Amino acid sequence: MNVRAAAASAAVLVFAACAGEPRAPEVAVAPRGTPVEFAFGTPSGELLTSQNTRGRVTALLFVATFDLASQLMARRLDEVVRRHTPRVNAGAVALEAPNDAPLVEVFRSSLELSYPVALANSAGFGRPTPFGKLDQVPTLVILDARGRVVARAQGVVSERELDTALDAAAH
Repeated sequence: MNVRAAAASAAVLVFAACAGEPRAPEVAVAPRGTPVEFAFGTPSGELLTSQNTRGRVTALLFVATFDLASQLMARRLDEVVRRHTPRVNAGAVALEAPNDAPLVEVFRSSLELSYPVALANSAGFGRPTPFGKLDQVPTLVILDARGRVVARAQGVVSERELDTALDAAAH
């Protein structure tokens, strides 16, 4: 083995040792504060609001229609929520411009989501929202039946983590 090949092999080993396993995002449990007030409109004119989700645990997923991780999480959330129905509400909020309403409707229908997908209105990517600053998609926020944030996760989380977070929010 020549010196150049040995150096390259050593560099690969060092990089591999430092990189380790990629970490999956975790669902962070939040202290239960005051109920969050929100209202987002869907392209069809329906409203996704704090008032029509109170009384049940609610999972809100903040997405971008073009983002593959958002699409994956939207489908995953749909599968998990179907197992928890009727105990759990769900909705997605697309952090898109209002003129992107047709894309939001295509997102919902092509993924065959059972829950509403709304537009973020003036609350958008990187701007303050009732849920804090949203600077990464997908971002999942779980509310208890009183509308208080009890968990939050950024990125893709497993079905098991979703199940666990929804069950914890119910207690």
